[in-house]
Amino acid sequence: MITRLLLALLFFFVAAPFSAAQSTIETRLADQFDTPLPLLRPQVIVTSDLVTLGDLFDHAGMHAETPVFRAPAPGTRGRVPAHTVLDAARQAGLDLVDLAGLTEITVERAGIRLHAVDFEQLLEEALQTRLIDQRGENAGRYAITLASNPSPTTLPAEIAGRLRVDLLAAPSGRSERFSAVIRTPSGQEIARLSGRAEHRVMIPVLGRPIARGDVVRASDLRLQDVAYSRTVGTPTLIETADIIGQAARRSLRAGAPINPDDLTEPLMVERQELVTLIYRHGALALTVRARAMDDGAEGQSIDVMNLQSNRVVRGVVAGHGLVHVLGPMQDIAASTRLTLSNADTAERIQ
Repeated sequence: MITRLLLALLFFFVAAPFSAAQSTIETRLADQFDTPLPLLRPQVIVTSDLVTLGDLFDHAGMHAETPVFRAPAPGTRGRVPAHTVLDAARQAGLDLVDLAGLTEITVERAGIRLHAVDFEQLLEEALQTRLIDQRGENAGRYAITLASNPSPTTLPAEIAGRLRVDLLAAPSGRSERFSAVIRTPSGQEIARLSGRAEHRVMIPVLGRPIARGDVVRASDLRLQDVAYSRTVGTPTLIETADIIGQAARRSLRAGAPINPDDLTEPLMVERQELVTLIYRHGALALTVRARAMDDGAEGQSIDVMNLQSNRVVRGVVAGHGLVHVLGPMQDIAASTRLTLSNADTAERIQ
């Protein structure tokens, strides 16, 4: 019986480590097979000049960043046999892969095709930035006309939005000529261009005819794109704030640039119009009826005739049909044949 007990204990101490080791191996195998095999993609699009295992395979793991092929030219594609991909993967240390039954795959290099209109836009943006730096946000823009159209160029997608424009000669004064070089971020020359850059600005013009004396409102204006040269040496108004609320000094036609001489302050009082004269002194105001002897905008001095005395006094237009009288209170009272103590038209201002 003692012999059997010793044999049982010996079996336990020998078998237990073996079972633990076997369990560990099985766990590792299970973990390995739970990880999906790298799966070959049928179509691959890359944005750099190298193709990596991560581009070719899903689940490439630690080998994803390993380069294996040179990419085709930007904007082009090519076919690669699956066995060639398999050989490259094995040489890079990726032994077990799933080819998904493919015999070949397609590899494409992303690219952007630039045409003449794209080069014009690049130049316009560069000149616009220069113009704003020199004259401010409302300086206008440049319209580009190339001397000759460049050949279409395909660039890698990753640098197409980061091209550099080096201006060799910029438009200035009366000269609209320019020349420039388009380069990659690394400085590689892509195109050498020249042509004419016309400076253009947006100016407010009338959207409808305006009669003499009419007040210009915001709805009467529209913006028109014109050559900046049309505004040089002329007093053309380019700010809507200088136009809105002004009255036409003469009849104005639609679509024409507006000059300061075309406008005046709107009339608040017209000649021969009946107006109210107001004289203020402290809390008191004396008001009488009168007739305007002149046209007057707000803030302008005009002559008015007191209808009670037929005397002419000087006043300042204060609004539609309102004139503030200048001069001492006694003069005003005298001109109205009234005294301040018994004037029926004297009012206390709250």
